Amino acid sequence: MESEVNQYEYSRDQVQELYEYKSQFDFLLFIRGITIPSATGPQLFRSCMKPFQRDFFEDVAPSLHAIQQGDVPKARRFWLERTKKASKDADLALCIIWLVAFTEQPFLGQVCACDRGQASIIKSRILDILYYNPWLNKYVDVQQNKILSTRYPKVVRTIIEATDSAGGAHGETPDLLILNELVHVVRWETMETHMNNADGTPRGIVIVSTNAGFTGTKAYQWRQTAIDEKQRWKVHIWSDFSPWANKEDIADAKKRNSLSEYRRLWKGVWVSGKGDALDEEDIDRCFRFGHEVLDGPEKGWIYLAAFDLGVSHDHAGITIVGVNEQEQRVRVGYVQGFRPDTITTEGNREVDLSAVEQTCYLLWKTFKVIWFGYDPAAGGSFMAQRLGNRGVPVAKMSFGSGSNLNAMAEAFMKLVKTGSLECYEDVEGRLRADFGKFHIVRSPWGYKLKAVSDETGHADVGTALVIALPKALELIGGLFNVGIGDQEIGVLDDVELTEEQVKAMPKELRDLYDMEDDYNSTSTGRWLDGDED
Repeated sequence: MESEVNQYEYSRDQVQELYEYKSQFDFLLFIRGITIPSATGPQLFRSCMKPFQRDFFEDVAPSLHAIQQGDVPKARRFWLERTKKASKDADLALCIIWLVAFTEQPFLGQVCACDRGQASIIKSRILDILYYNPWLNKYVDVQQNKILSTRYPKVVRTIIEATDSAGGAHGETPDLLILNELVHVVRWETMETHMNNADGTPRGIVIVSTNAGFTGTKAYQWRQTAIDEKQRWKVHIWSDFSPWANKEDIADAKKRNSLSEYRRLWKGVWVSGKGDALDEEDIDRCFRFGHEVLDGPEKGWIYLAAFDLGVSHDHAGITIVGVNEQEQRVRVGYVQGFRPDTITTEGNREVDLSAVEQTCYLLWKTFKVIWFGYDPAAGGSFMAQRLGNRGVPVAKMSFGSGSNLNAMAEAFMKLVKTGSLECYEDVEGRLRADFGKFHIVRSPWGYKLKAVSDETGHADVGTALVIALPKALELIGGLFNVGIGDQEIGVLDDVELTEEQVKAMPKELRDLYDMEDDYNSTSTGRWLDGDED
């Protein structure tokens, strides 16, 4: 028996030695024989690898071999998109380990993410692989943010960095560039610099790795480029639950997150924002018309406008809304957002309010605007007074009035749900993104929209639009009795809705009313403009 055991041990050692030797020449063999910390414990990768992983590895393997051998890869651009917990970081860690371990000529790899936390994820996966495969420690050494070859540490290495860190090795020309967690990037100039550097390295490859994100963003634009340029990019998208995700955890995530965030993370759906007042089909319906920004009024249309000034985040937005009473149409003609780009003497960033005011004035003159709405908060009254003195027909739409908030929420939902609101895709995708930020919640006097702030910014443009919609709905024969008097619209005391009033609501709002939890009067956040109190 002892001799049999010794013979078995000897054979296993022989197999391991042969595997280690052949791994340096065959990336696919290497990953099949690696032990990974799977969801059910350590396993050989070949026993639990999923088809979408195998497809990616088989696609990228020839390019990794080309880098290892100093040749020019035929495929140089890869888009790797997966849902949460679908192992993209661990799979990329294997690519890095193999190149660092078995490349015998100068090699530079770079992993770039939005911040240190994101950048460290792949490093953690590399450390896990080294722990479960101790033989690799003969070839690979991890020192702070560097993955080094033990044989050639000065010329064979991979650097892990964050776009929010100083420096960032902008002058490097990597053989392998991994841009990780693209949807979380804020400093896009750094990512663009890295891509420019990669373009100057014909022998190198780029792998963009990300979850699904938000439509209209730069990450989305990069994705569309990858999909459209089929000759240049190899695209691998897994848009379903991770095969290893626990069903109970997914169910909890669905309860915990908004519907849009749940679909983005776990189903791989690119969404307009984190709000859940509208689904993507509703938003797509608004933007299906394909018209462009207007540069002047059109025959048969009258024009409304509104501006919104943020409170604590100091953003601003302006929207022009066209109304065709005969055709019963409401159309967005122009939007503009203002970021806090002006530096004060104290070093703070603020919106250039004089630019906002002048833009409002020019739009009024250009479109012959008959009604220009605003919220008096955050300096709105002062600006409205100045505009009024110049002849602009300003109209107060106070967010402090429950009836106003209810009217804005109802007008927005009714026009969107019935397909009556026509929007154009602005260059930055701001209006679509703002629509995706809206939550609709119940309050003691009806409904109001809450705009959440996310990676795409603030709902300043969307808020300006919503201010104008009750008036637009009235002009096309809407159901809301909104009176106008002395340049002021619907500023009424808050009232609690009766059962009869609830029954009289439009169906789409009444359904939401029935679904919502009781309004929490202690909840924070400023309604509509996306600012936090």
